[in-house]
Amino acid sequence: MDEITLVAVFYNEAERLQGYFKNVKSVADKIVVVDCGSTDRTAEICKKNGATVIMSPYRYFEQNVNRAMGRVETEWALILDADERLSPGLKKEMRAAAAKGDADVYYVRRINYLFDGFSTRSTINNFLPRLFRKGAVRYEQEIPHEIPVISGKRAKLSGLMYHYAYPSLLHFLRKTQEYIFVMPAEFAKKGQARVSAGERNSRVKLLFGTHGWRMLLLFPLFRFVDFLVFRRLALDGMRGVVFSFCAAINVVLDEIAYWESKSKKKSGTVFDWGREYPEK
Repeated sequence: MDEITLVAVFYNEAERLQGYFKNVKSVADKIVVVDCGSTDRTAEICKKNGATVIMSPYRYFEQNVNRAMGRVETEWALILDADERLSPGLKKEMRAAAAKGDADVYYVRRINYLFDGFSTRSTINNFLPRLFRKGAVRYEQEIPHEIPVISGKRAKLSGLMYHYAYPSLLHFLRKTQEYIFVMPAEFAKKGQARVSAGERNSRVKLLFGTHGWRMLLLFPLFRFVDFLVFRRLALDGMRGVVFSFCAAINVVLDEIAYWESKSKKKSGTVFDWGREYPEK
């Protein structure tokens, strides 16, 4: 069978869903959506578009994809986020790939929108496993940006997937808030600690440690140079410089948030507006 089930994880995405479902109409035979407690019309809109909606108390991607895959009944699954769109050529490729079945996992090239346009030459535009036979892609560790375990034969599709990652500075700040404050809170519900770059990446941990002065002062500079030079964002001009700087600032804020949470936990400090002038 060459039917494809679209798998998506949403949280308060109502404003994006009209274009989203229009985009996937010709490629998805069935739809399974995990709604992470949205307070807008996300679940309602998904159901109106024929989706099976699963409610989840957690708001991070990996665990919810695993949960959604348990409801996939077709041979093929396609993962697509609310801020991603498939090019017409890619959709035709996907239908042909599912019908032919020469591989088990198909990688798709994703290009990122950064503030005022797409970054077309940087290496942050990468190939991701998005179309695959059920069971060929799975997440064993449910941590942010975890690399999935792949099994079976692999192939690449030539069409583009457009990722509207950061259409504005406001969107960047909102995502930063999610990663620094919301996700750690979700992990805390399961008794797990926050996961920093030093805890995810062995190279970063070796050079800068997990937390501390090196992570706060040196890693942001390294990250700026890494994105601008080694990942070639300099080729994108000002948008590349701006994004590289924002990526460095993100590291600083993450480390400060970690320090603050540990400091308050250790001292038991809870700010009280009724005592803004402490007694001597």
